Parts: sequence; C-alpha cells; structure tokens
Amino acid sequence: MFDLPENLKDLIEFDATSFAVTSRESKHREYKQDLIVADLSDYTKTLAAFGNARGGYILFGISNKPRQIVGTTSDIDEAQWVDRLKQDFDPEIPIAIRRYSVGGMNVLAVGCDPLINRPVMCKRNRSKPVAGRDGKQRDIEIIREGSIYYRYAGQSRTIGYSELVQLIAEREERRIKTFMDTINVIQKVGVDRTGILKMSEESSSIFMTTETAKGLALIDKGRLVEKRGAPAYVVVGNVDVANVVHASLPEADKNLPTEAASILRPTIRKVFGVDTPFSPSQVTSALRHLGLDGDGIHSVHEKKLRRKFVTRAGIEAVKAFIEAKPLQAITTFGSRASIARFKEMQKKA
Repeated sequence: MFDLPENLKDLIEFDATSFAVTSRESKHREYKQDLIVADLSDYTKTLAAFGNARGGYILFGISNKPRQIVGTTSDIDEAQWVDRLKQDFDPEIPIAIRRYSVGGMNVLAVGCDPLINRPVMCKRNRSKPVAGRDGKQRDIEIIREGSIYYRYAGQSRTIGYSELVQLIAEREERRIKTFMDTINVIQKVGVDRTGILKMSEESSSIFMTTETAKGLALIDKGRLVEKRGAPAYVVVGNVDVANVVHASLPEADKNLPTEAASILRPTIRKVFGVDTPFSPSQVTSALRHLGLDGDGIHSVHEKKLRRKFVTRAGIEAVKAFIEAKPLQAITTFGSRASIARFKEMQKKA
C-alpha cells in the first residue's frame, strides 16, 4: 500500500509563513486547487497514469499559479474514491489517502504505488459539459474506454508506444519469475504435498491433486474434520475446499464400471452365493451409498468423454463394504430376490 508521510513537509517544500510552494509538479506529483466532485474521473485518470508509471500522488488545496497552499473546501470519503476507480479502471488501483492541516487550511493527498498488474486500462467513456467562449455547452472527453494512461513530466495522457512495449515486457518478466518461483517452492515442498490457493474478495479456493487431498484434515468454519490423527488446518473466512485438481490417472485406476464389476464378482459370489448377479449399475449404487461416487479419489467422472472410472481405492472400498456389512450391502444394490436369498442363507448358517 502506498505510504503517505505524516508531515506534509515530507512530500513538498513550502514556506511556513507565506505558504508558497517551491516543489513543482512532476512525474510523481500533481496539484489541484480544490476537489470538485464532478471532476472525480479526471482524478482517477491521473491515479491510473501514476499506477502505470512509477506511482505518485495528487495534492488538493494547492494552487498552481502561483504555487501556494490555499486549502481545499471539499472532501469525499475513501469509499467514493474506491467505487469510482472500480467503475473507471481495471485491474484495481489500491490507493492511500491522508489529510493535512497547515495554517488552518486542509490539504488532501491521494496516491498510489506502481501497479503490479499494470497496465491498468480504462473500462468506460466519461465526458463533462464545458462552456465554450461563445457560451455554448460542449461535452469534453475525460476518459475513453480501452485507453491506457501514463504519467509523463507534469501531465497524464495516453501511453506512447515505447512505454507500452516496456510495460508489456515487464509484465511478462514478472509472470515468468512468479511461475519459476512457484515451481521452486513446489520442488522444495514436494508435488504430492502442494496445493494452490486462489484468493479473491468474494471467496477463495484451494486447488490440490487427489494425492494431496487424501491426507488433509481441515477445520472448516469451526467444524473439525479429523482423519486418523492427521494434522488439521484452520480455514478462516469463506474458503471453498471442494476444488480438487485431478492428476492423470494411472492405468491401473482406469477401471470402467463393467471392469470394476468383473473384479468384484468373486467377492460377490463368496459372500452372497454364485447365483447373485452383479452389474456395473450396482457398483455405482454401492459407491453412491458410501458417498464415494465422483469424489475424484474412488470414482472419477470424465465429463468431456462421458466416462466414469472406478479406481483401485473405489474397488477396495466396495469390497470392504460387502465383507464388513453384507446385509446392508445387498440391501443397497441387490434385487429383492437376491436380498431374500441372502437372508435365507443367513438363517441356515
């Protein structure tokens, strides 16, 4: 966040008696005699230009001819600044605001740092009516949709070719560096123990592979999720932990429901008898009952190809369910005849 000093003398040089200002406007500084709410987009344009260049600030309450502290008679709150900046430009321009009192006069400073995600672009057109020499009102363009503004010596205007090329090159360099730094972190931590946190104002999402998700326990909004004594992680705020990025499945886990049914049939015959049928749809019924269908670990749905795979973990889970709770299992996926036959078997046993 842009840091504005506590003392105005740390921003500009001025005479404490006459209030004459010796510091000129520059690439980083602009003066406004007063804050006029109707000109708010004029000011957001200047802030966007600062953000695309090397940062800077606007001082309200300082006249230009002569350069002197005269004080501003109006003010608006930070929310109005933020709202107008969001309406006019993207990406977001974080700003800092500070108010100074000099000789009973108020000076307002609004500034920003160079933006990390520059260039910031104008999102909309704005104009204002201005009276000409003939007294007629004319609309004068303030900002134009699609424009990129840049701060030059003492003025903010549409960016030139060389500065735009430099901004794009710097952005790509930052992206490559960020990507390489992330790869280095993943290498140090381990691919199987790494997740990605996507942050936003509304909510955040955690992305991870199924391998990472298997051993993860979370405290989600005050609810402890325990998993065999594994460490628990606190999730603060509105975080979606349901996003699992599926790594490519090993061939041994690419079992179609028909193949999974064939693998499980020996267990079915052993537990329920040789006459008990077991179909692919019954595999799905068992997985749904266990809450494992389409969870990305026991069963994986490929939406584009409209296929479903039952992994080795899914087959083992169904097998364990059948062996541990046979009556509940056959009731879940068996026909009436199969259920009756198994109950008769239990009576004879």
